[in-house]
Amino acid sequence: MAGDEEALAMPQVTSVLPIGDLPDHIAGMSVDEQTLAALGYKQEFKREFSAWSTFAVSFAVMGLLPSIGTTMWYGLGYAGPAANTWGWLLSVFFVLCVAMSMAELASSMPTSGGLYYAATVLSGPKYGPFAAWITGWANWLVQVTGAPSVGYGCAGMILAVASMRNPDYVPTDWQTFLLKVFIMITQSCLSSMPTRWIANFNSVGSIINVACLIITIIIIPSATTATPKFQPSDFAWGIENFTDWPDGAAMLMSFLAITWTMSGYDSSFHLSEECSNASVATPRSIVMTAVSGSIFGFILNTLIAYNIQDVEAIFESDLARQQPQKSKLNSPANYHRVNLGPRISLKFSPNQSPLLFYA
Repeated sequence: MAGDEEALAMPQVTSVLPIGDLPDHIAGMSVDEQTLAALGYKQEFKREFSAWSTFAVSFAVMGLLPSIGTTMWYGLGYAGPAANTWGWLLSVFFVLCVAMSMAELASSMPTSGGLYYAATVLSGPKYGPFAAWITGWANWLVQVTGAPSVGYGCAGMILAVASMRNPDYVPTDWQTFLLKVFIMITQSCLSSMPTRWIANFNSVGSIINVACLIITIIIIPSATTATPKFQPSDFAWGIENFTDWPDGAAMLMSFLAITWTMSGYDSSFHLSEECSNASVATPRSIVMTAVSGSIFGFILNTLIAYNIQDVEAIFESDLARQQPQKSKLNSPANYHRVNLGPRISLKFSPNQSPLLFYA
């Protein structure tokens, strides 16, 4: 009878143990400890992240509002305003498919190894180690290049403010690089704080992130000064191909900026061993991040597509390469200056969060 009760207590996750085997001392373990024991692990981390704080980290890594700003120049360069509308809708469909699949894996294998642990299990004994090696190093490469790229975007935003206040000032590459290094050093120090502090920091940051996103969505149409206030639908949903490729290829290339923006939902997977009730909270966090980012992102991108004045003029402006939607929206200059402040602070948050995985 005792064995039956223990078997019923086993979490419904993928197990490395032979069928019928149970970990030692399972009766004295918490549900999360039982889950790790079934996966062949002993719990080492403190579980100080809740479902909300785990979502906060992944949403902060996504950094929707500042990420759209720093990558829009590339999407517009391939397909024009259609990159904001059709491009977003088409690409996030596939992003959501990946997120749902990842959530399913996270519910059955909630380990900090995350993707490479899942790759091992799914590939079987013969190819599992090689699949884990490829997945692990690919993920490491993304993390060590992603954090500096976000820091570079944050530095560009800060220097863009200086350019707006002094039109004669044009930031140099070395100034942007040094500012990026300073930003990353500061964020490394923040990522070295105790786990509970980091969880609270990201929770507050995500609340501010969502609030600023909603405020921006309200301000863009209300601050429009042009007559008529918005571009026609033919413009907002039409392809302006600025490449030598066919329209279809140009649209596919515009997905690059959107895919970069809609990344980060895997962060919850990596934090699963530090989250309570991980087999439930982690997949929910992944799905919440991907779905909320897709919805908010589509609303913001559509507003920008209807509000932008001249796509070609964007590529003639040095400032527009840093903040394209700031330079050519039908809105007063003061709006752009005021709105850049929250965006810079939000840009700081997604760059700090990836460093959690190395702290």
